[in-house]
Amino acid sequence: MKQFIKRIVFNVCNLYFDLRFKRFLKTVDSKSNVYIIDIDNTLAHTWPSLQHKAYQSDNKRYRSLAIFIGMRNFILNKIKKQQKVVFISARSFLSYPATRNWLFETGLSGPGIQLVLVARPDDKLKYINTILNSGHGVTYIDDLSYNHENGEMKLYSDLIRQVRELPIQYYGIDEIELINSKP
Repeated sequence: MKQFIKRIVFNVCNLYFDLRFKRFLKTVDSKSNVYIIDIDNTLAHTWPSLQHKAYQSDNKRYRSLAIFIGMRNFILNKIKKQQKVVFISARSFLSYPATRNWLFETGLSGPGIQLVLVARPDDKLKYINTILNSGHGVTYIDDLSYNHENGEMKLYSDLIRQVRELPIQYYGIDEIELINSKP
């Protein structure tokens, strides 16, 4: 019974994000590029918070995350130029309010900005393909890494390969480190 309820909640949340995203896409100018930006370990310095089990909940942990100033400034520059930005993260749907509030508190909210949560990293491809199918360009910024907290960073190699095959501009871990090295 519990699994059944979880599946219903998951499907309702998925539908919610899909509908909001499609409505958001209607606001994008025909020749505009959409920036899809991962949060964890791309914009937020997430992995150190996973090493210590000092947080009572993921939501408290998410609200406490430090931001990479270089990436924040990069995004603010895009927002200033009225580029559309989609923050996307593989997090529990229940963390949506905490994630939205964190973005607001870091100055990364407002018109032209969308937040989407997905269950798994490869679910992000659906949103990239939706943008491409609508005729817009995509710049995708995502380290596509995991396991930092255990001392050995690993990459989602198959997913990175799939992303690199798409007709998009992809900024991976090397480009992200370069952006984050700037003040």
